[in-house]
Amino acid sequence: MVVVRKWGEDHINKSLKQIDSNTWLIGGLVLHRSPYLSDEATWNDDGDSSSYKLTEAPVPLPSTTSLDSPYIELIHEAGDASAVWSIGNRAFCKNQRPSFKTPKVLHHAFGNDRSYLFLQRLPGCTLDAAWPSLDQKWRLHYVSAVVNICKEMAGWKGHRLCGADNENIPEYFLVTPRGSDDFSPLQAGCKAIGMDCSIFVFFHADLGPTNIIVEHEPRSGQVGIIDFEIAGYFPRGWIRTKFRISSGMDLSASATDYPTWWRASVQKALGAHGFENHTQVWMEWRGYKVPQS
Repeated sequence: MVVVRKWGEDHINKSLKQIDSNTWLIGGLVLHRSPYLSDEATWNDDGDSSSYKLTEAPVPLPSTTSLDSPYIELIHEAGDASAVWSIGNRAFCKNQRPSFKTPKVLHHAFGNDRSYLFLQRLPGCTLDAAWPSLDQKWRLHYVSAVVNICKEMAGWKGHRLCGADNENIPEYFLVTPRGSDDFSPLQAGCKAIGMDCSIFVFFHADLGPTNIIVEHEPRSGQVGIIDFEIAGYFPRGWIRTKFRISSGMDLSASATDYPTWWRASVQKALGAHGFENHTQVWMEWRGYKVPQS
């Protein structure tokens, strides 16, 4: 089943709308520009001594018009999947509309050294739970679906190796010594493995069968993705490599007698789409004994 997304007034390139000459609506947020620097701003723009502040939008939402501002410019769009606006001299606003389902954020909060995130549960069940009842056609369909999701996300570019929050990513497979909690040198590890670090693409990094939501009874074949805790911007070479080395992406023993079938099939399909494999060099870098061919 092909899902056709309507564009119209809900097109992703119209996600940012104008309230007045210095105020804009972005989803459920209001962005306001002031012609001076401010300690209360979300960020200051030294380029023209202005400041920008984000606040929650009132209910009902204010009236808006189409974007017409010297301070904000649409600088990139990819169909109805993503759009990027330049804001002033120091900021960008990126908006993604994935083809797959993701949990709706109900609320988030911070306290001391931790954060709290409340998400709406996606309907359906995990691929791991559904696996025993799926025939080969549907198993291969979900392999293709996840490969296409990896390709889609790889179209979302970042400026460095980091999480979506611009912070370090807790990717233990890319740190040495093993088990280290210092994630600041991840990029150095990627370079040591031989990955191209001139560009970084978005990757979920944990697309095992328990993080993929499917229908109880497959009909449309659409999937949802959950648990983005270690998602972020990585070298493209890490995508297939992670599937090859991470047993955390195996099917559970209760789902099958061949737990590696899922990630083995996905990584092979990724290879057919040009994704690189750095497994052997990664094993040498981590100090594992590499079998001689």
